[in-house]
Amino acid sequence: MSFSARENYLFTEVRTATPQKLQVMLIDAALRSANRALQQWHEGEEEAATKSLLHAQSVLGEMLAAIDPKVGGDLSKRVAAIYEFIFRSLVTAGYRRDEKSLADAIRVLEIERETWSQLCEQVAAETPPYRADAPESRVVPPMAFDREVPHYSGGFSVEA
Repeated sequence: MSFSARENYLFTEVRTATPQKLQVMLIDAALRSANRALQQWHEGEEEAATKSLLHAQSVLGEMLAAIDPKVGGDLSKRVAAIYEFIFRSLVTAGYRRDEKSLADAIRVLEIERETWSQLCEQVAAETPPYRADAPESRVVPPMAFDREVPHYSGGFSVEA
């Protein structure tokens, strides 16, 4: 089994991303799927739109599952409430074919994306530059692709 250049890039991108960047990647995946569903509705592709909505819901489910209220306290609860709203809006959109609910989910996802992008910029500005001779370096070494890596098709994808 060999990875394509795109798969290698994505694999490396995910493995070396900061937690904040991973969050942006998940939000991007949900946004792509939600926007795709809206486009597919407009093109009369109901089944494809349903699959896109289910993918967006799956991503939101993973984002919700990753929230640890013991670690984040009140902030975790507020973030969870936002993601629950988005998830419910996506479910309502799919169940009723309600473009307003889908638009609401997309709008909030766009705000979340902007917020997390700003956080990524802030963290990058505060992180000292990489030094190869620094033992405390936080940079993750690139993955070696000289061996086969199993590809799991189950679950959700940040590509879709």
